[in-house]
Amino acid sequence: MIKFKTIVSAFLAIIQPKSEKLEVETYGLTDSEFSLEKTEEILGWLLKVLIKTGYIGKSYLVFDHGNEDWEDLILKAILREEPMFLYRLNKRPSPANIGCHWYLTEHPSLRLYQLHFEVD
Repeated sequence: MIKFKTIVSAFLAIIQPKSEKLEVETYGLTDSEFSLEKTEEILGWLLKVLIKTGYIGKSYLVFDHGNEDWEDLILKAILREEPMFLYRLNKRPSPANIGCHWYLTEHPSLRLYQLHFEVD
């Protein structure tokens, strides 16, 4: 039943119109874990990178504790061809799905990763 729900939500995500403005959706962060200033610094850096690359649309920033299952969100990002980034709060990032990998970006914290997927 859960897989069916995932497939249906992924299909619904595909048919929704893509955003025509630059926006970043965040997941996994509570107020007590991170200061507002630190969160704004990370979001500001990410927005600068997206603007520099000319990207317009929705992207995702996940604050990760290292043990979450981001399968639904990863599938949505891949199917909609929207970039997904993960900020590691723990020692290791949560594993990505088969065929997907987290690659470290150039953020000074060395805790920010971008999702890449392999095409065979």
